[in-house]
Amino acid sequence: MKWYRISALLLKYYYISINRIDRLFDIFFWPVIDLFIWGFAYLYIEQLSNFNLLSMMFGGIILWIFVWKASQDLGTFVLEDFWARNLYNLFSSPIKLSEHIVSIILFAFFRGLVSFLFQFILAYTFYAFNIFQFPLFFLALSILILSLFGMALGLLIVALIFRYGQRIQVIAWSSVWIVQPFSCVFYPLTVLPGWAQNIAIILPSTYVFENLRSFLNQQTVNYMQLFFALLGSVALLLVMAVVLYYSFQHAKKTGLLARGD
Repeated sequence: MKWYRISALLLKYYYISINRIDRLFDIFFWPVIDLFIWGFAYLYIEQLSNFNLLSMMFGGIILWIFVWKASQDLGTFVLEDFWARNLYNLFSSPIKLSEHIVSIILFAFFRGLVSFLFQFILAYTFYAFNIFQFPLFFLALSILILSLFGMALGLLIVALIFRYGQRIQVIAWSSVWIVQPFSCVFYPLTVLPGWAQNIAIILPSTYVFENLRSFLNQQTVNYMQLFFALLGSVALLLVMAVVLYYSFQHAKKTGLLARGD
């Protein structure tokens, strides 16, 4: 991989993001809508019960942004090249698949970081919620696990696009919301039915939110559990990278990159 080619692609995605309203909406509008909807819901629940749900809900919303951005941006940026019939041109140049994917991953993480900071400012200003009440090590480890998990999900989406083309594009937008209920973002693992718990326990994201609630309930954060979740995210990322490689080879053989259908 060559850094100057990656930086050129980063520059491309930067200009796409600052010149298109829908790309800016991804960073600011939807995260803000999420925050205020749950904020209003909390204000209503507060009238019915003294139980403080704000920290649990906002902690989940703000950290989930890293899974959302990493997975959705990978699929969306590749799809945009499909729609523009640009993948053939892109891979006719010296740019490698790995450089293309790494550039999107880096840019998606940057976009996630901007959304994270924006949500932090709004949550602190309007609801006095401070995400930095959590230990910094826990916060950094959680962001790393969720980002890697989101990247693995994004690689799977890109692999499916290279394998089946644009007809599976709906997965690029919906996959993160399919996974979210099983990640126990807003409720504990124990409230899920048995079959759903069997899915939830294999997702690294579940352990981040379970430990977030443990901290808020004055219980000990299980760092060993988070360490295994990190290993699981890395393993998942490597597996999806292999799946993507073979899907890309298949797309080259069938001419899907040139047809762009």
